[in-house]
Amino acid sequence: MPPLLVIDGDSLGHRAYHAMPAVEGAGGRPVGLLVGFANFLLATWRATSPRAVLVCLDARMPSYRHELLPGYQGRREPFAGDLCEQLDRLGEITEAFGFAAAKVAPYEADDLLATAVTLEEARGGGALVVSGDRDMYQLVSDVTTVLHPRPRGVLEPVDRAGVRERYGIEAEQVTALIALRGDPSDNIPGARGIGQKTAAELLRRYGDLEGVIAHAGELTPRQRLSIEDGAGELRTYLEVDAYSNEGRLARSMDYLPAEQRAELGVFADFYLAKGLVHADPPDHTRIRRLILKWGFTTGQVEALRPNVRMLCGNFSHG
Repeated sequence: MPPLLVIDGDSLGHRAYHAMPAVEGAGGRPVGLLVGFANFLLATWRATSPRAVLVCLDARMPSYRHELLPGYQGRREPFAGDLCEQLDRLGEITEAFGFAAAKVAPYEADDLLATAVTLEEARGGGALVVSGDRDMYQLVSDVTTVLHPRPRGVLEPVDRAGVRERYGIEAEQVTALIALRGDPSDNIPGARGIGQKTAAELLRRYGDLEGVIAHAGELTPRQRLSIEDGAGELRTYLEVDAYSNEGRLARSMDYLPAEQRAELGVFADFYLAKGLVHADPPDHTRIRRLILKWGFTTGQVEALRPNVRMLCGNFSHG
């Protein structure tokens, strides 16, 4: 069975925005993110031949991670207005192409993506995960591969061997590695004095974070002090970095009010009910309407034309 293609919409949207910051539509409105995302989405669909496509989007609001770690992502600058405006339109273009889009408050796109992969594997399928976030390597399995975007539209596949080559550990140990070494982009401090090389060595020796904590007495005095004094915080960092799957969803939902737990249940129900066993037919009229609404220039439409024609036949503008 062909794999499910699961895409981190916000990650790719940010890449497109920074790659095409000055691109404007016919009316002078910024459209670089939309143009870049649409081209990438269609080119990836064409290159991977998946059975269906799911684009996951951030709710862009505090999540249970902020409850666990109040400083989570605290160093990030606020998004520019034109960036937010274009990110908010990604669901429209995704669904016009006949693909599925998901946004569930208060979850990050990563959690929805991981949930979809978990559910897909549970029903006997596999997945291709497109994201520029290396935290996604925790999702790699025998049937799930991460496709990491590179310059010029290249997608670099990262499978189990690829995780070992990059980090020297198994995919199941990625969250523990990040908990130990920290992650400045998410403002996760990690263990004092433990870098990536040492963290990987400890995980190869002791298996997981609990194993490292249990054997702290065998480490150097400085490492022992760092691990023993910070054991509680390290467990929190592990929980913060771990993306939601069936088990973690149950724990993370304990931090949510009832209506938000219901929303997450709606996502799972949507996924299971629709099954994503087939894509909806592309909506040629809706694609035309969106392109006119956003003011894509003739040149921008021409760049989209080959992949859109593959998707839904002849495509004209104006």
